[in-house]
Amino acid sequence: MKFFLPFFLCALPIYAEFTISDGDRFVKLKLFAKDSLQINNFDKNENYRLQNTITVGFSLNGLVVPTISFNAFVELNTDMESGLAYLTHNYEPYNGYPYGELDNGRTWDFFRTRTDWQAAPYFKISVGYDYLSYGPARRNKLALRGGDFYWRTIQDTADYAFIKRPVPTPFIGWDLNLAHVSYSQHFMQLKNWKDYRKYLHAHRLDFKVSDNLNFGLTETVVYGESPSERRSMEPIYVLPFVPYLFAETYGGDKDNNGISADFSWKLFNRFEIYGELFIDDLDNITSFFDDKWWGNKWATSIGLAIDSAKIGIFNWDYNFEYTRIEPWVYTHHKGPSNDYSHFGNSLGSDLGPNSREFYSRMGFSYREFLRLDLSVSAVAKDTALGSRLGDIHTLEDPTDKKYLNSKSTLHYQEYGTAILFKPFSIWSIGVKQYLIFGEYRGKRTEIFSGVVW
Repeated sequence: MKFFLPFFLCALPIYAEFTISDGDRFVKLKLFAKDSLQINNFDKNENYRLQNTITVGFSLNGLVVPTISFNAFVELNTDMESGLAYLTHNYEPYNGYPYGELDNGRTWDFFRTRTDWQAAPYFKISVGYDYLSYGPARRNKLALRGGDFYWRTIQDTADYAFIKRPVPTPFIGWDLNLAHVSYSQHFMQLKNWKDYRKYLHAHRLDFKVSDNLNFGLTETVVYGESPSERRSMEPIYVLPFVPYLFAETYGGDKDNNGISADFSWKLFNRFEIYGELFIDDLDNITSFFDDKWWGNKWATSIGLAIDSAKIGIFNWDYNFEYTRIEPWVYTHHKGPSNDYSHFGNSLGSDLGPNSREFYSRMGFSYREFLRLDLSVSAVAKDTALGSRLGDIHTLEDPTDKKYLNSKSTLHYQEYGTAILFKPFSIWSIGVKQYLIFGEYRGKRTEIFSGVVW
């Protein structure tokens, strides 16, 4: 406790809120600052690494007219870590989100913004730099995960785990909502090389069978430029209601097309069963479990959730999810120009290809004053070719695939505990603890104070 006491004394949050309104129109500005301390031990020599992160920022949202709304968020971060000098970032997107170098630290800014125009009760146009998310899965969305990110051990980091924060995308899109059917379409700009263009098109159909049952169909297509190929945007993908599967054939069958189907069934208003199936490629419709062809690429997430149930004076919620991702999913033979990534991060699940996860989480809360979360995750991650987003299958590589090959697969378990204490409506303090067992071993503790977004 002697070490942590000074931290909490200096970590009181700074928070202010301002609102200007005129009839239905308003602008709301929130200013905030928070502090956190992370203690990591993923060193074989049992050495601890300490990182202090200070964040300041603001959010701005409002209503210009009854049909036009806007929302913006900006934060500035400074990370100081003991015994670590960050490498100079060359601003190539495939190296992750850019930052500025400091002595034993780094500084980086992060923002997102969007404007929505409700042109008619059933029609909305949106534009901005933000996250887009499709599908009902809560832990591992397969088609578009949006802003979801979790602290987890990832094989690319060897003995040290870190957070790979997804990056928003510039986008323009529209939504058509009818009584039992809705249609969404979005066009996004991606980045993997700073001097080359990359695009993502996505559209989705939702069928509301009843108040409790929903089915969805999603299509995505990724393509871009490389040092050996210059390309511009394909107009056929912008047209509404055109299946990308057919449009890709029209363009020469050279892009990265994906199709997903999902469902969500809610019972008693608190219990939900959901599932997603993502098909990156298949030899034929009956070849799901045929390992003789590496191009049979698919993934699935199945889960159940309980929300806002009661045990005496406590609310509780629960989520279980199983995810399986076959080898080579999200990859493409053209590499970074066409793979399913943005700023080096997967647009789908961050587990990546050739992986599996069993995840379970239970949370207890007393009003907004106190919350406890307990979670466990069992992960299997292969390290062979076809297990990383950037892997490229060549003519010399084997034509079969091996899902979670026993000779190259790593297994580990992550146990998490999080306690959030909110003594005031604008101030939260908390502790998170993660323990890793198996072929990865280590622990991570985070203590934070401030406004939690």
